[in-house]
Order: sequence, then structure tokens, then C-alpha cells
Amino acid sequence: VENVLRISQLERKENILKKSLCDIHDIIEKAISHLGLLLKERNVNVSMNFSSNSSKLQLSKENFFNVFVNILENAIKYSDQNPEINIKTYDLKDFIIIKINDNGMGMNTNVKDKIFQKFYRETKGDVHNVKGHGLGLSYVKKILDLHNGTIYVDSELGVGSTFTVSLPIKNKI
Repeated sequence: VENVLRISQLERKENILKKSLCDIHDIIEKAISHLGLLLKERNVNVSMNFSSNSSKLQLSKENFFNVFVNILENAIKYSDQNPEINIKTYDLKDFIIIKINDNGMGMNTNVKDKIFQKFYRETKGDVHNVKGHGLGLSYVKKILDLHNGTIYVDSELGVGSTFTVSLPIKNKI
């Protein structure tokens, strides 16, 4: 329900992005902490390797918190036993790169091409039993677009997925 409201507000431009100087590493850590109970319940191992020296950016803190919560929730929801999530950041030219890798079920190319579309949900096998409305990744993409960032997914069925977020360092202060 929250994602429905967020997407609706963004589309009507009611939610003007309130950007402030934020540390992306702190936002990621807060998203992980927010999901602490779910991580513990599912026995998820999360590892972090923050190598970026450009982590302080002008961002909408609340929206980026939700971006990472959405990506991490999907990594948990679409994983079977012993989920592992690896998060790393590094600088590449004029960008900070954030990679979130999981050992979940992965997806084929057809699914990869659609996951950022509003209301898209994978419907085969047990996946249909996963709760959601197909709005989380559409919201993520919209927020990244509004920050001149990008998101890309690399995935293989049965192996897992890696979401790569790229943000311009020009947002750095």
C-alpha cells in the first residue's frame, strides 16, 4: 500500500524531492537495520564492503531509504534457504556504484526486461505466492531517474541477481 501511495505522489508531483546532504552508506545501513527482524527470521547473512570515498551526496534521504528497503526485501523474498546478500560500493569515474548481490532464485532475460515496469510481477511457480503489487522496483527506478541515476540487473536463474545502482558524484557536496 505504501508503494502505491509513493508512486501516485511521484506521478502527481505531490512529493517534491527534499534533497539534503546524506551519506549513502548510512542510508544502506539504516535500511538493513529496518529489515532486522525479517533478516533474523529468514537467517539472512548480509555482508558489506563500502569502498566508495564519495558516499556523501545530495539525495532525498527518505526516498533512498525506501529504494534500498525495496531492493533488499526482494532479495529476501525471492531467496530460498540460507539467503546471502552482499552489498558493495565503489567509485567509478564520476559515479558511485552500489551493487547488491543475492543468491536467490534469479530470473530469465524476459523477466529482467520487465521488472522495472509498474505492476509487473513474476507469475510462475511458487513466486506468485510472494506478497506484493509489482510496484517496488518501478518506484526504485523512478527515484533513481529523479536523481539522474540508473539501475541495472544482472541475473541468472538458480544463481541469483545483482542490482547495480549508479549515481553521479556531481550530487556530492
